[in-house]
Amino acid sequence: MDKEIIINTHKKVGLALGSGGVRGLAHIGVIRTLLQHHIPINCISGSSIGAWIGAHYSLYTDIKKTEEYTTGKKKEKLYSFLEPTISGGLVKGQKIELMLDQWLDGSSFDDLKIPLKVAATDFLNGSKVSFDQGKLSTILHASMAVPGIFKPVIIDDKVLIDGGVSNPVPVDLAQELGADIVIAVNLDYYAGFNKISQKSISYGNVADGAVRIMRHYLALSACQNADFIIQPDLQRFSSWTSYFSKNNNNDEIIRLAAEETEKIIPALKDLLQDE
Repeated sequence: MDKEIIINTHKKVGLALGSGGVRGLAHIGVIRTLLQHHIPINCISGSSIGAWIGAHYSLYTDIKKTEEYTTGKKKEKLYSFLEPTISGGLVKGQKIELMLDQWLDGSSFDDLKIPLKVAATDFLNGSKVSFDQGKLSTILHASMAVPGIFKPVIIDDKVLIDGGVSNPVPVDLAQELGADIVIAVNLDYYAGFNKISQKSISYGNVADGAVRIMRHYLALSACQNADFIIQPDLQRFSSWTSYFSKNNNNDEIIRLAAEETEKIIPALKDLLQDE
């Protein structure tokens, strides 16, 4: 690996971490690879799982710790889901918020070492919402409130749901933080189903495939102003069941993302060094 340390005080690098459920483990591979190449991360924006990883890394700037809390702590995560409701979702979410608050030491945006913006969606009017102030656990809870699973989060006059619904790769928020170079991490890249033929089409794969195609184009639209787009082929990784199993794909997701990140490193270094 190139041992040259890049120090550039003139160009601010922003990282836009996309939504994507269990595929969000890819963000670990991206950040780790950038750090290995001494690429500065001056600001971060995140949506849903990207918001969680962005917040944790922005607070501690310790990718090993962020990986530990993202890939591990499975008993605590399962316990936090045991809070059923029928009001706007299946899971109330207060236990999840408490867990996040403990993991983040009760921190707010003011405590972050790296500037962060978090995406959410206002269910009442469908608008994009962003946060750069307030208690991290509450804002992350809102950004990760997957419709149909988690009850929406009410903050002031807003009824908030998952940021991925309106802004799955928040490139715009990284730009608002002043990034000169934005690296987008798109977890919704869709290349079709190579195991489905005309004869094997079913209700299930049509319904699932249609949602994936919609997410694919929404994410591409969100990425259009990024300088670099990292989009590993992760479409076969979508189940949280596999995440919680002993034979999970965590390492493979991280590896695939690291490999895709390596592809942009030469051009990224050239851009950083170009005055």
